[in-house]
Amino acid sequence: TAPVATAAPAAPAPAPAATPAPAAASGNALVLKVTQDSWIEIRRPGKSPLISRLVKAGATETFDIADPALLIVGKPAGVEATLGGTPLALPAVPGGTISRVNIK
Repeated sequence: TAPVATAAPAAPAPAPAATPAPAAASGNALVLKVTQDSWIEIRRPGKSPLISRLVKAGATETFDIADPALLIVGKPAGVEATLGGTPLALPAVPGGTISRVNIK
C-alpha cells in the first residue's frame, strides 16, 4: 500500500511544477512575475541582452542565467523576482525608480 500511496501523490506533484521544474532544476532560473508594466533588461558582459523591452502586467518571463548578468528593472515594485526558486530583492537605486541587481 505504501508504494501505491507514494506513487499517487508523486504523479500529481510534478504536473503543476512541470513548467518551472526544468529551469529551476538548474538553479539558474530567473523568473520575473510582472504585476505592473515595467521595463526589463538583462545585460551580459560581451553578449547581447537576454531581454530589453517593456513587459506588460500579468506576464511571467523566465530566463536561464548561466553567467554573471545585470538585471535592470524599471518600476521594481511591480515585479516579483526569484532566482533558482529563492526570492530576489529588487531595491530601487537611491533617488530613482529603477533597480539594478548583479546576478552571479
